[in-house]
Amino acid sequence: MRICFFANMSAHENWREMFDKVEFYRVDIRILKELGHEVIVSGTPATLDWKADLYFCWWWGHSPLPLLAGKLRRKPVIVTGAFDYSTCRKEIPGMCYLDRPWWQRVVLRASLLLADRNLFISHFEREEVTSNLSVKNPVEATLAIDTDFYSPGDQAATPGDYFFTVSWTSRTNVIRKGLIPTIEAFARLAERAKDLRLVIAGKNGDYLSELKALTARLGVSDQVEFIGMISDEEKRTHYRNCLAYVQPTLYEGFGHAIGEALACGARVITSPRGAVPEVAGDHAYWVQPESVDEIAAAMSSVLQAEVGDGAAVRHNWIVSKFSIAARRDVLKAVIDSLAQKKRV
Repeated sequence: MRICFFANMSAHENWREMFDKVEFYRVDIRILKELGHEVIVSGTPATLDWKADLYFCWWWGHSPLPLLAGKLRRKPVIVTGAFDYSTCRKEIPGMCYLDRPWWQRVVLRASLLLADRNLFISHFEREEVTSNLSVKNPVEATLAIDTDFYSPGDQAATPGDYFFTVSWTSRTNVIRKGLIPTIEAFARLAERAKDLRLVIAGKNGDYLSELKALTARLGVSDQVEFIGMISDEEKRTHYRNCLAYVQPTLYEGFGHAIGEALACGARVITSPRGAVPEVAGDHAYWVQPESVDEIAAAMSSVLQAEVGDGAAVRHNWIVSKFSIAARRDVLKAVIDSLAQKKRV
């Protein structure tokens, strides 16, 4: 089957690279190819494949063009992604479906009804959307972690001297990922542990200067490192060697970085928001994202934990719940059902 894999990335000059750099795109493209399909990637309206047998679209907001092509050509359309029904409505107004302009809400509701299958990336997302909106053929298809790549490996006998997190430093992402309370909590520990570090990776955004100013005010400029974009291999090394991965998030439709960190055996400090509880299970230090006290206390607990304790258990949890094989099985079943329907 010829499948057009579509996500509108017209804003990115080198949009083809995004399909390789973004983990969830890369994994789905890999799965579709392993299932024996010809995959045509499309990142702009002009590159949409009008010869495809099926359209696989990431994000409902990007779906109108694939849906139009699918309806005109009588070809099935699958849409997946995080729907963000009420995401961070209090903390970041305008981000979620409920705050969108009326016409955008109309488009999104229509997409849920016109897609042949709606694939939700977590149980939380599926339940929230289907409880509030009409959805045609909803399917729970949780995201996958490459647990062959993200694994504990040969971890050092002693962990590094740093906490680690990954976040694009745009204003909205800084708020959603809890970077400010993370830095404030770290500063409390750093007062009595001058050799302790906080390493923040991720694309530099418009809020980076404010974060650096915050570290200066708190007196931890020398202990907080902003290392920018890193490779997957570098990220994996940090997951394996850090004291803990810290992400007191306000919301995650899935929580990919949290899953990757756990798969690498890392301890994780995070919050019970969105789909995070189903991803982390019993394997996290739980904190409220606004509570500097709780985040600092969790960091202190990590410092007192035994080296390497539970790394294999955390990895095996992710293997058992969020393997590539599990998502492959769901995608195969969905595509086979659409192919069967077409034959009938």
